[in-house]
Amino acid sequence: MELKERIINETNGLLKIKSCRLITMDEIANNLGISKRTLYEQFKDKSSLLEDCFNINFEKAVIDSNKIVESSENSLVSILLMLKKANSSIHTIKYDYIKDLNKYYPEIYQKTFERHINFQKELRNKLLLNALENGLVLNDINFDLLNSMIQLNLFYCSKNEYTVQNPNHSLIEIAMMHIFIIMRGVSTIKGIEIIDKYKDIFLKK
Repeated sequence: MELKERIINETNGLLKIKSCRLITMDEIANNLGISKRTLYEQFKDKSSLLEDCFNINFEKAVIDSNKIVESSENSLVSILLMLKKANSSIHTIKYDYIKDLNKYYPEIYQKTFERHINFQKELRNKLLLNALENGLVLNDINFDLLNSMIQLNLFYCSKNEYTVQNPNHSLIEIAMMHIFIIMRGVSTIKGIEIIDKYKDIFLKK
């Protein structure tokens, strides 16, 4: 594995357990057993390192989403499987850590995280249109509002208040249950039959 890839992997690991604000170049260098000079030969500063990390994660998400669409039975199943994947990805980085990225590195947030959100939203809209054409969702649904509801549930269900009120369930379970209810609510009878057929997969931990 090349040094640059090792640095990115180490940084991605740290992003799962602490805020980007608290991660230091010293820490990364020490964890990898390299000098700061060597680290700065690969990345000019912490901002460029963070941007590369999120860009790589975005590119991987695009590949994963395309694979889901290609292999799914229909667009409704694609949407739910994509949301399950997104749900899992979001919960590897806590809600407060995402807020810190926006607060302390707004340019990186806009260039990487918001780009990822917009990509997912556009792809969901295409899939929803396909589902509508195939009679799987109701024809009077406002897709923009639906997408906003989905996004809010993905992010806000990662807040710790949910685990306090539901100690026997993980945040991933809680978020997916919310999304399952939303998607089932906007589906036709035909769509509901498909969703219920895959219920165990969608709601599985």
